[in-house]
Amino acid sequence: MTDLRGRLAYAVAVSGGAGLVPAWPGTAGAVIGIPVALALVSGPLWFTLAGCAALFALGVWASSWMCLEAGVDDPQIVVIDETFGCAATLCCLPVDPLWWAAGFVAFRAFDIVKPWPIQLVENKVKGGLGVMLDDAAAAAIAAAVLLLAIQA
Repeated sequence: MTDLRGRLAYAVAVSGGAGLVPAWPGTAGAVIGIPVALALVSGPLWFTLAGCAALFALGVWASSWMCLEAGVDDPQIVVIDETFGCAATLCCLPVDPLWWAAGFVAFRAFDIVKPWPIQLVENKVKGGLGVMLDDAAAAAIAAAVLLLAIQA
């Protein structure tokens, strides 16, 4: 990975180094999603949506590159999916420390446990898209559960 594109894909895939922490790299990647979400919700709704879409697309590209380089479907050091998933979850919630803490925990719980349909997505979709899509599903479910709790 000596070319610029490879180095950029690597940096994005490991969320700037979070994927290299020795313990719980996925959680470290999700932590990076907190300031990302804060930046994304600071603008109008179109900015938040465009930012989430761009992060997802960038994650698919970087994850695809890393899957090919590593020769496996989901290298452990790739955590851009957790960064995206956490940020996407938080962007759906009120900007409030308690709701964001709940969002972080809910996202990580759904991402780790992978109940249906998250597990189905993980099993059926491979490569960079699969890496990102199961975390997008976990984010959607976590956000939906918490938005229902807000309405209760």
